[in-house]
Amino acid sequence: MSPALPAIVVSAILAAAPAWADGLSAERVRALVERGEILTLEEILKRHEANVGGRIIEIEIEQKRGTYLYEIKVLRPDGRYRELKINAQTGELAREE
Repeated sequence: MSPALPAIVVSAILAAAPAWADGLSAERVRALVERGEILTLEEILKRHEANVGGRIIEIEIEQKRGTYLYEIKVLRPDGRYRELKINAQTGELAREE
């Protein structure tokens, strides 16, 4: 595990708290994780550490068409913005913008 990963996880969790208000509530997310319906944010970030490639600036989780998606917004070192949409149930990268 990269030494930077724990710092990324903490930053992402702190950044995600207000974002959940726009998507799913923190209580709903916690219940989904406890029931095993979605992966934890920590697990998602471990699986996609190489894909992140920059500073996480915002994380949201939302449900679209019956699928839960983690939306991770990243500021790359070159100053460009990118967005990863990751299936919260499978951990697979659904889309990158």
